[in-house]
Amino acid sequence: MKTTLPVLIALMTIPAWPASHAQSSRPTLAENGGNPFAGAVEAIKRSVAPLVCLAVKGGETTVVSRPGSVFFVSAGGDFLTAAHVLREQMNDHQCPVSAITLPLEGWQPKALDEPTTWFAFKITSCAIDEILDVAVCRPTTDLRQISKVKIAPVQFDWDIPADGTPVAFTGFPRALRDPMTFQAGVAADRPVWRDGKAIDEVVLDRSALPGFSGSPVFLPNGRVVGMLVSGAADESNTLTFLRPAAAWRAMLAEGVKK
Repeated sequence: MKTTLPVLIALMTIPAWPASHAQSSRPTLAENGGNPFAGAVEAIKRSVAPLVCLAVKGGETTVVSRPGSVFFVSAGGDFLTAAHVLREQMNDHQCPVSAITLPLEGWQPKALDEPTTWFAFKITSCAIDEILDVAVCRPTTDLRQISKVKIAPVQFDWDIPADGTPVAFTGFPRALRDPMTFQAGVAADRPVWRDGKAIDEVVLDRSALPGFSGSPVFLPNGRVVGMLVSGAADESNTLTFLRPAAAWRAMLAEGVKK
């Protein structure tokens, strides 16, 4: 265990759980075996991380829970996630340390032991919009200073996708250690009312399990069009909701609290 103060960094190995960067050009069907998302999925795995609650005692670090997902928007590690996940963490007295975890040698879902490092962040320093259900946060460590960690900030498409557009989302449902990707189609773009304000919400035609909140939703070319904010607890509910990137573009430009 290695800890550096005042910056909180610790290396750890997390046991495997049961299996359950955006690129600028669209991958071809021939290159990806008929799956237009294959290249984008592999690239975006470098842009996502699980949001975790940690208990740190002496030289031991324990993962208490993995309540959601994040994706990176800067090379230094600024990330977006769902505001309701952070609110739940703040209300959870069993979550002494809020952090993200990243692999040291890439995601290895088939490995029993995956070398991983974790980076703490302060929820009170995040920029949070409760109405949009979006939060922008920054680790207490600049990830550009960590040579063993390689992340890739996402690229955006600010247009709201039309009905029928194929999309995918990658995150960490059901407390999975490694990322999982679901594909879906855009079912509708509709306004919803939040505290007397109309905001855009896009409906997808499939369910998303708990833990996907905060995941990036992207096109076959890898560009992110929104963030998943709510889904179903099981497959019997086949709708998922995302906040389009255009809705929080100004918030992202302002960044985290100084």
